[in-house]
Amino acid sequence: MALYEYPMLKNLGGKMLELKEGYARAELPLSEKVMQPVGVFHAGAITTLADEVASAAIHGEPVDPEDMKGKLFPYSVQLSINLITNDPVGPISAEAKVLKRGRLTIVDTSVYTQEGKLAATMRSTHMMVNPRTTGPHDRSK
Repeated sequence: MALYEYPMLKNLGGKMLELKEGYARAELPLSEKVMQPVGVFHAGAITTLADEVASAAIHGEPVDPEDMKGKLFPYSVQLSINLITNDPVGPISAEAKVLKRGRLTIVDTSVYTQEGKLAATMRSTHMMVNPRTTGPHDRSK
């Protein structure tokens, strides 16, 4: 089964590589969409990759936007990221592991260079909420 293409990740040129209960892994190539003017990864792109992977690990399965009505979604309520380097020359990858589930779910995410060196670590807290939507982008009802 093909993995769902997470819109933010897809817009940045990334893709989900692995997804299972409590774990997710994704990759993001270096491109003009995600780099600073000096040619290194933008900290916001690294953080976005980590946040997308953390949310995916909570779900543990592909999310179908058409089937989200009435289902809980992990809204990020706190992100604490330590950027160790943002100058990898190739793609970066991130892997997230759920540490604790509950009213608040806690996830640890690590971001790596293509050489396998640690580029960033993030601990995030997510609140499971029912999006007030009737569809993926309809907030009118």
